[in-house]
Amino acid sequence: MTNAADELEQDVEASRGRLDRTLGDLQSRLQGPGIPRDLGDLKRSGQAAGEAVERFVADVRVNPVPALLIAAGLGLLVYDVFRSTARRRSTALAAGFPAADRGLAANQADRMEKRLDEALEESFPGSDPVSVRITK
Repeated sequence: MTNAADELEQDVEASRGRLDRTLGDLQSRLQGPGIPRDLGDLKRSGQAAGEAVERFVADVRVNPVPALLIAAGLGLLVYDVFRSTARRRSTALAAGFPAADRGLAANQADRMEKRLDEALEESFPGSDPVSVRITK
């Protein structure tokens, strides 16, 4: 019993130590040079991004034809993606179920109707109007 109490006390002390270290880290970040240093890092990264954009613009000005060809290629890719997505969507709407599932044997219209009728008959025997007419 004392061993269990000693182990629990050691666990509690270890947890307190970890908590103290974590709180110390947080305080050091929030006080003193922590925040200004983080803001300085943010400013430097913003400057680096600005320099990268400036280099890109300068490269486009020096070589406009390759830049236009690249932009046209990307535009065609985007156009093709949107066009094929719209085509798939319209096909799926016309078929009544998603285009990806249309080829599955379980999604053929006549088979689906048969399975629905069987499930209805299993769930509610005699509820199908045709079955009611046959049994009367």
